[in-house]
Amino acid sequence: MAWYPGATKMELQPESDSQPAIRPTQCIVHSIVAPWTARRTYEYWRDSTNLESHFGLGYEGDLAQYIGTETRADANAGANRRADGTGAVSIETASDTKASDPWTDKQIEQLIRLGVWLHQHHKIPLRICRTHDDPGFGYHSLFPQWSTSGTACPGTARIKQWREVVFPGIVARATGKTTDPVQEDDMPDYVNLGLAKPYSLRPGAWDSIEFTKEWADEPSHHATNGSVWARGPARFTGSVSLYITGLPVGEVVQARMSEYDGDKFVQDHPIGEIVGTKGGTFAVIPLTKRLGKGRGMRVRLLNQAKQPVTISSAVLTVLTWKES
Repeated sequence: MAWYPGATKMELQPESDSQPAIRPTQCIVHSIVAPWTARRTYEYWRDSTNLESHFGLGYEGDLAQYIGTETRADANAGANRRADGTGAVSIETASDTKASDPWTDKQIEQLIRLGVWLHQHHKIPLRICRTHDDPGFGYHSLFPQWSTSGTACPGTARIKQWREVVFPGIVARATGKTTDPVQEDDMPDYVNLGLAKPYSLRPGAWDSIEFTKEWADEPSHHATNGSVWARGPARFTGSVSLYITGLPVGEVVQARMSEYDGDKFVQDHPIGEIVGTKGGTFAVIPLTKRLGKGRGMRVRLLNQAKQPVTISSAVLTVLTWKES
């Protein structure tokens, strides 16, 4: 069990003693969607829920640690503790009630100091996590595996700060350099889209998902209510999580990526099949590809049932890298 000397110790029990050990290989930053001090966050986790992060950070730079960094905390879904015993250290930060405000200067300074300590003490590498289980640094919405139902945490303003100020600051201070050694190619843009409301998918025709809700579009590839979410030249990786209702058990909805040049269809990619199950159908479709110049990528669906089904939710989460 490791305790950061720069934080006030506010140990949560019984979680601190009862939860399994981890070997920390990642650091994930969150916004708590409340303007709480570190102590108020401790009180909430102590009295109201059995979920928690390792650290809590208030607006004024007040930093508390609730669980040792070699013990599992529960804020990161699939990154809490993996089968090989590795896991993520989580940092919850005070925010406004919409998670729309930037971090304060005092919060940024504490995040940098803590990041340096995690690198030095636990050997977490000075890089952005390239996959959901890759050692390094990240923020909650970076990979869908780090949340249970999709998230925009820690918010667009803070993701920009993390990429431009916080993470480069950790690298610079840990290495004694004033520039970030991570190449531009290693700094992906984040896209997180969804549906403002469910829609009906008719049988027998391929139909592009029109993403009507936008949490993040850092590369500015998504037009309002549009179906294109990546534009070349670029490469990308991520997924779209679907919830379909009204699909009879055993019936199929097919999904595929399709390339367009403007509104002109160019090329299809391999099909994935979603088979109806009792009580609603859930699926996660992987999205990984290189996209040529002038091309736009969409996700299309084909309902093979005899009646319309409802696309109740579609959450797209993608990292894109620009190419020349």
